[in-house]
Amino acid sequence: MKAIWHKREWQSVLLLPLSCLYRFLTFFRASLYKLGILKINTFDAPVIVVGNISVGGTGKTPIVIALVKHLQQAGYIPGVVSRGYGAEPAKEPRHVDAQTPSYLAGDEPALIAQQTNAAVCICTNRSLAVSALLKEHQVNVVISDDGMQHYAMHRDVEIAVVDGQRLLGNGWLLPAGPLREPLNRLLSTDFIALQHSPEISDIARRSRFLALKLPHTVAPAAGHFHLAVTGVRGLADQRQLDLSYFNGATVHAVAGVGNPDRFFKTLRDTGLNVIEHAMPDHHRYTAADLSFDDEFAILITAKDAVKIRELNIEVADIFEVSAQPQLDAALKAYFDQLLKSTRNSTDIKF
Repeated sequence: MKAIWHKREWQSVLLLPLSCLYRFLTFFRASLYKLGILKINTFDAPVIVVGNISVGGTGKTPIVIALVKHLQQAGYIPGVVSRGYGAEPAKEPRHVDAQTPSYLAGDEPALIAQQTNAAVCICTNRSLAVSALLKEHQVNVVISDDGMQHYAMHRDVEIAVVDGQRLLGNGWLLPAGPLREPLNRLLSTDFIALQHSPEISDIARRSRFLALKLPHTVAPAAGHFHLAVTGVRGLADQRQLDLSYFNGATVHAVAGVGNPDRFFKTLRDTGLNVIEHAMPDHHRYTAADLSFDDEFAILITAKDAVKIRELNIEVADIFEVSAQPQLDAALKAYFDQLLKSTRNSTDIKF
């Protein structure tokens, strides 16, 4: 998230006229769909959108992966659609599996395919991706990784993911702030999932949610999650380690994700001396990005590992830090509620 989006300072104020124009255009576009002037595409399977209303990493992809696995364990066959950021633009549906290179799949779709073995399809037009997914695969539930603003795609459920640390920045729309849509857009969602650090107290979590300033009587249900490190894997030799193996050591931390500071903090909290290397989100790596004049180990995120592994760099000390979302009781219960709604519906709609 850009620095000027954290507070309402003069740089942001200067951009407010453009934000007003942006708000009008987004409202006008959404109204065309609500009035039926623009077509909303419907499908023969329920569609769950996991998205957000702000720019920057909030934790959507880990929630998508967790939801896919939850559905798979319950006997469903979920598929995933995505725009495929970071890939060569896919104007026509492009199917992705665990072997698809990231330059064709995008880092997040490739990661989802590798971690879940679910059918994945990317396209700049998500409606086309859903149709292609249902045509080519035996999928009975579709999850859209992002896409809350893709109103041409009918959705049965919307889960909005919010960064519990940064929340929604200064609360202004682009370009004066980080919001893609006004704050009250959250009121039309079905569930809000806030990502927090694991050590934050329940009282603090509640206060962070209240900071969103949603009317209590109409606010959607909410739950919390955090990403817990589950291990470290060497890219060269696939050896599995615990993160405590590096305790007290100096390491290079390289992250091309939406919120790299969260990754750096996780490493520092485990006692590592971290040399930070924040890359742009969806950064396309080269060998030079990982060339340092020392012998310190290099720790990277799973999202970055998808691309870095393809470089075939002969560096022994590059390690992928694996993390899994830990869901609170409310978020787990909501996932179970989705399954129950599906079982009790004759037309497999939520």
